[in-house]
Amino acid sequence: MPPRKSRHRKKLEDKATNFFRFHYSGFGQNKKDATDKLRSQATFFRHVETAAFAQERIGAKKLRDITPEMAQEYLLIRQNEVCKKTLQNERRVLERIVFLGEPERRLNLGDNLIPREWENRAYTHEQIYQIMSRQSPKNQLATALCFTAGLRAQELLTIQRFDEASVSDKLNWRSDLFVGLEGEKYIVKGKGGLYRAVMLPTFLAEKLEQHRLDSPRQIKDRKCTITNRYDITGGKRFSSAFSQLSKRVLGWSHGAHGLRYCYAQERINFSIPKTFVQSLQIVSQELGHFRKEITPHYLTRGTCS
Repeated sequence: MPPRKSRHRKKLEDKATNFFRFHYSGFGQNKKDATDKLRSQATFFRHVETAAFAQERIGAKKLRDITPEMAQEYLLIRQNEVCKKTLQNERRVLERIVFLGEPERRLNLGDNLIPREWENRAYTHEQIYQIMSRQSPKNQLATALCFTAGLRAQELLTIQRFDEASVSDKLNWRSDLFVGLEGEKYIVKGKGGLYRAVMLPTFLAEKLEQHRLDSPRQIKDRKCTITNRYDITGGKRFSSAFSQLSKRVLGWSHGAHGLRYCYAQERINFSIPKTFVQSLQIVSQELGHFRKEITPHYLTRGTCS
């Protein structure tokens, strides 16, 4: 479990929420009409948390008190503490603060940045079964769905029937997604508001439908408002419970996200009758990435067996 935030940090986050809501809120708008706006709730609250953390480290009373020089000094310190990807994300948040109204201006990052370290986070079948044998029925279903469909924990809460929603348009979806698989298609909402299709084995789809709600409900997860149609576990509640149980059963945890690693490795190594390059492209879209260069990191060291 992550450490609890101090009252001071929470106050800074409240102020950061007001700042980004006033200057950058673009919820519900399309990309063309919301240039440089924050259209995703998840992205919005990552900005809030990052801004509050940076403000506390810098020691500024207000976000608007942070100068480009202060932000630049902060980034120079952070480049020895975090990987390149994290540093780039923090830079973008700070740029939105110190260059308000000047989206073309940039802060500089130093050379020799720490590359992101990728590790194999996949569980073996035996390890998954060990964990599932100790789970409640709802958490067992959530684990099975993540493992067999490559879902993120929060995506569990967004599952819709295939005739209730559509995949995000204006994207070049492959026509051979889920080749080699059999089951029922559903729609989930992932990072950046991307709607994609997922394939659930028929027996799991039948179990899922047993938890169908009479009418959709609005729930909160990690400060995001989600329209939920099934009474199943997901989001932070599921990921926290999964990690805690994994530590008790196995002595360690790769988190519920490790189930996505196992899905990718299963698909690449066993169930896609295509070339390796084609398989990478297929799995990339099935995971909701659209960047095939990311998928090889899910294959790091070893396979799920």
